[in-house]
Amino acid sequence: MGTLRFSKRITGLSAFLIGLSVGGMFGWNPDLLAAEVTVSGTETVIFDSDVTGCDNHHLPDSPARAFRNNQGKMVLFAPNFQNRAFVGYGFNSLKPDCDSRFKAAGKAVPELLDDRTWLQAIYTRDGRDVYALGSASFMPYRHDMPCKGRTKRTDCWINGLVTLKSSDGGKTFDYLGNPPRHAPFPPPEPYRDDRKRAPSYVTVTNIISWQNYYYAIVWRRADNWEESRNCLVRAPIDDPKRWDVWNGSSFELAATLTDQGWSARETECARVGPVGVSSIRGLVRHEGSNSFITVYLHRIRKKGEPDIAGFFYSYSTDLKNWSEPKLLYRQPLQRDAAEGETFSAYPSIIDEDSTDRLFGTVDDEASLVFVRLVPKPYKDRWRVPRQLIRVPISIKEY
Repeated sequence: MGTLRFSKRITGLSAFLIGLSVGGMFGWNPDLLAAEVTVSGTETVIFDSDVTGCDNHHLPDSPARAFRNNQGKMVLFAPNFQNRAFVGYGFNSLKPDCDSRFKAAGKAVPELLDDRTWLQAIYTRDGRDVYALGSASFMPYRHDMPCKGRTKRTDCWINGLVTLKSSDGGKTFDYLGNPPRHAPFPPPEPYRDDRKRAPSYVTVTNIISWQNYYYAIVWRRADNWEESRNCLVRAPIDDPKRWDVWNGSSFELAATLTDQGWSARETECARVGPVGVSSIRGLVRHEGSNSFITVYLHRIRKKGEPDIAGFFYSYSTDLKNWSEPKLLYRQPLQRDAAEGETFSAYPSIIDEDSTDRLFGTVDDEASLVFVRLVPKPYKDRWRVPRQLIRVPISIKEY
C-alpha cells in the first residue's frame, strides 16, 4: 500500500502514532528486506584534518558525495560551507583541493538564503556541466540578530534547498537563479525570530538516476518532531528544470525553473522511510537486485538494555516503501560521547568501481563512508578535528 498524504485535519502526534501502528501506509514496510548489508573489512582514513587539512577550517561536515568529471576523475565532496573537494581516480588516490568551489555571500537577510551553503547532492550527464542541490542555512546568532528565548546557536535556524551550476567540471559553482529564486525547496514558512524550530528543508541525500529521473530523499523538518519526515523528490533527467515531490499517491509538481529563477509551489510531501528515523543521508541502487538501500544515523532503545546506536540501513524496491532499520555499523553518536570522546556522523555508501557517473549504483562490494569527530584539548577548551573514514561493506541478496 502506498503512503498517505498528511492532512491538516490530522495532528502531528496522531499521524506519528498511526504511522507506528501501520507503518507501511506511511512508507514503512517492516517485512520488506531483500538484502543484507554487513561490514566486511577494516577502517581506512581517507582524510585527517590534522594531517592533510588545508587550514583549521578544513573540516568534513556533510556526507560524502562523488561524481566522475569529464576527465574521468572522481570528485568527492564532504564539505563544510567552504565546499572544498577531494580529487583522484579512486579512494586510494584522493587528494584534497584547497580551493573553495563555492562560498555563499554570508548575508544577514534570512529571506535570501545566502548566508552559508553546503553542497549536498550532485547531478551531471557529461561531467562538465555539473548541477548541485545545496543546503542553505541562516542562523541569526552569526549576525548578532535576535532570537526569542535563544539557548543554543541553532535556535531560530531556517533552511532551504537551493540549486547551483558549474560549467567547468565542478571546479567552481554559482547559484542557478538569483537569491531567493535559487531555491526549488524554500522554507515552507517565512522566517520568524520568535520560533526556535523553523519548518525547513534541511538536508538531501545524494542523487541517483533511475528510469529517466533523478531521485533524492530530503529531510522536511517541521516545528515538531512528530511531523518531521523524509520525503521523496525527483526531476526529469533530460530536462531537470522541474522538481516533483511524492505526496503519497503520485508525484506532484513542486517547482519549475523560469527565466527569473525557481517558481516553487506550496506542497505537502508524504513520509517515506521508517517512522522514528531522522534524516536519511545516503541512497544507492543495488544493481544485482535493481533495488535501493539507504543509510542513516539511528538508535534502538529497549527497556533495561543499553541503546544500540550507529549507522543503520533500510531496503526498498520502489523508493517509497522501506524495510525497518537494521544495524550496519555500531558507532558512538554525539549524544553517546562524554566530553573529549570521539563520535561519528554523516554516513553514505559509495562504490568506487561504479560505472555510474554519480556513483549512485553499487554491486556486491562497496564502502561505507562517514565522518569521525575527534575532540582534542586546546588551551581552555576543546577543538574538534575530523576524519573522513571508509570501511568495506558487502551486500548479499536474500
